[in-house]
Amino acid sequence: MFVKTIATIARFPLLVLPVVLAASLDCGSSSSNSPGTAGSGGSGTAGHAGTTGTGGTSTGTGGTSSTKDCTVAAATAADMNILDFNTAVAAGSTPSFGGYMAGTYGGGVYIYPDAAKEADGVGLTSTFDGMTWHITGTVKTYSGFGLYLTSVTDASMFGGFQFDIGGTFTAIADGGAVPTATATLTITDVAHAVDSLHTTNGDMTCGTCAPLSSEFDGSCGAPSKPITITALPPTTQTIHWNDLMNGKRPPQFSNESPNPMSLTAIAWALPWAGAGSYMVDLTIDNIKYITP
Repeated sequence: MFVKTIATIARFPLLVLPVVLAASLDCGSSSSNSPGTAGSGGSGTAGHAGTTGTGGTSTGTGGTSSTKDCTVAAATAADMNILDFNTAVAAGSTPSFGGYMAGTYGGGVYIYPDAAKEADGVGLTSTFDGMTWHITGTVKTYSGFGLYLTSVTDASMFGGFQFDIGGTFTAIADGGAVPTATATLTITDVAHAVDSLHTTNGDMTCGTCAPLSSEFDGSCGAPSKPITITALPPTTQTIHWNDLMNGKRPPQFSNESPNPMSLTAIAWALPWAGAGSYMVDLTIDNIKYITP
């Protein structure tokens, strides 16, 4: 694992988030690659996250760019361990894996919205000092976390991936309902990512899905799977590629799984009903690929 400063990471696209809008998870470089602001349901490129329980899995854009490098980079046996967070991380830096130049396999982590970048200071915060990925904060809008990929990733030599996750959802003073502790895992690939001609802000993507009318009309949807979050200690979740379903693209394709030969985004969206807020305290660790 190597570490890049946030300033360096900002030059690279984020990898996703779940279908409503989820972690720039498009490939290639971009003029702005932090996760996009959450939007309403539908489908799109990575960056926004959707509410769990809707069955939707779209992701939002993380920036705009006139060009995209959609080179496919293959993960090898040496890349089986994605992130175990066992390396000390300097303040202002985040863990990364693989390479970080376009055309190479690699990526890193992100959260959205980042409390440090919100005008009211309310959102999520990441720390890594416990040799884990520790996410805390308030969910008051579409929120989540994910891995960004430097390039379109071919992970087909693996059968899926696994990770440890645990934590709590708790109420706060505004009286918002506390949802069941779940997250919607979304894995976006080229076929289910909205193409560049249909992105709302003219963002360039590596996607090939042409929605029926617009980026967020729901006709392009990335494969997803609800994940139950148990109390600490973290529980290992093992995910095979075909465990994720509900991928859709016009004119008639539906209930598809991701194509591991062309991954563009991996993200977890936290539930939000459109009003109210609640606190989260999550621990994620030992993210790695699994054998077929």
